[in-house]
Amino acid sequence: MYGDLPEGARRVQEFLFERGSAAVVRLLPDTTATAQDAARTLGVPVSHIGKSIVFASDGPTIVAIACGDDRIDTEALARAADASGVKSMRADAVKQSTGYVIGGVSPFGLPSEAKIIIDSRLRDLDECYVAAGHPRAVVHITPDELVAVTGAVVCAIAASIRPERG
Repeated sequence: MYGDLPEGARRVQEFLFERGSAAVVRLLPDTTATAQDAARTLGVPVSHIGKSIVFASDGPTIVAIACGDDRIDTEALARAADASGVKSMRADAVKQSTGYVIGGVSPFGLPSEAKIIIDSRLRDLDECYVAAGHPRAVVHITPDELVAVTGAVVCAIAASIRPERG
């Protein structure tokens, strides 16, 4: 059905379709592997990119989603996920635990044991873009739908690296 999409992006589109979402995976000509790349390719502010960062813990894999111009506060993330031993993963571990390569880690279609935490600042946006299973694929979605479709927990997990948005 989605034969023109690479495997990871196809998995994301099927996940969205199965959950009744009208969101569509877009395969872009240029890389969206980093929040800066995605913002440049899409012509939007970096803050409108929901970047996915994958963490190991003493429990489940944690996928944190935050605005592209924020970084993750691992102590806040550990509290939000009720986990200890939270640390970022290496590329091979990310692929093994999520099924996606770094630069394409999507909050959609993750293994059921993964815990998804979305930073509360992302909810301030009317819309955002998130990775869609491939380093050139994105999904345009509202933060509310992102939370609804993923079943994510929303908490303050960002350590801002920019002035507050007003």
